[in-house]
Amino acid sequence: MNYRLCFTSTALVVFAFAAGTALAKQSQSYADYAGAPIQQVSYSKLYNWQRTGDKTVAVWTKPSTAYLLTLKSNCNALAGQVKIEIGGVDGIGGKLQAGADDVVVGGMRCRITQIQPIDLKKMKADRKA
Repeated sequence: MNYRLCFTSTALVVFAFAAGTALAKQSQSYADYAGAPIQQVSYSKLYNWQRTGDKTVAVWTKPSTAYLLTLKSNCNALAGQVKIEIGGVDGIGGKLQAGADDVVVGGMRCRITQIQPIDLKKMKADRKA
């Protein structure tokens, strides 16, 4: 029985480390392709999103348009979530403004401090190379 507990504990530690390392690499990847900060962005719909760190999230406002959002503080509620809202209700329509709008996860509001466009074309081309 002790072997099972020891094996399970070791496996959990290795899994947590691997997941943390993958998240750090993903976050760095988006940051590598993020442009200069912009004050606001207009959008019609939130198409997709991906947590890239405790304080960052990538959001797609069109299939080919993405932004890296930096949050004021850790937004731990992003972990394991399948739905977020940005700006307006359910992420439908409006403007997203740094310093004034939030990423909403469940009941938690995470203030957006910075918005950076992500160069998806360059990122895709570099990944193919």
